[in-house]
Amino acid sequence: MLTMEGHIDSDFVSAPDGGVWLVRAGAGDYTGPGGTWEESSGSTRTQLALVNIQQASPKSVEAMVGTSGAFNPQDWRIVHINDGVNYLYPDDSGQFADLLEFSDGLAMRQWRVRQCDNRPWRSYCRAMVERYRGDG
Repeated sequence: MLTMEGHIDSDFVSAPDGGVWLVRAGAGDYTGPGGTWEESSGSTRTQLALVNIQQASPKSVEAMVGTSGAFNPQDWRIVHINDGVNYLYPDDSGQFADLLEFSDGLAMRQWRVRQCDNRPWRSYCRAMVERYRGDG
């Protein structure tokens, strides 16, 4: 069976200075692939190791936000994780399921998950993230 686990090796990792952190609100988590949702309290902060971050192309950003032209392609990234453990989940209920924290080269910033493709049976996670600016 094809698996992507460990495919991002030390040559392909692009974690910026300060690392990449997954911040999960205390809403809960799935018990595993095909598992059930379990509520939890408090937020967790986990450092991710096998991560590749790339600038999102203007075409993929345009597909996400429409063709209004009101977007900044520097505020979008494509994130690949293939450690076989961590998967990202987008906003489903008005609360962000996951936020990432990593540097954009200037400062540590938070990034919200807007779209993701999780394939636990392949140890594959690809997400499109947007810089999160809070409520403003």
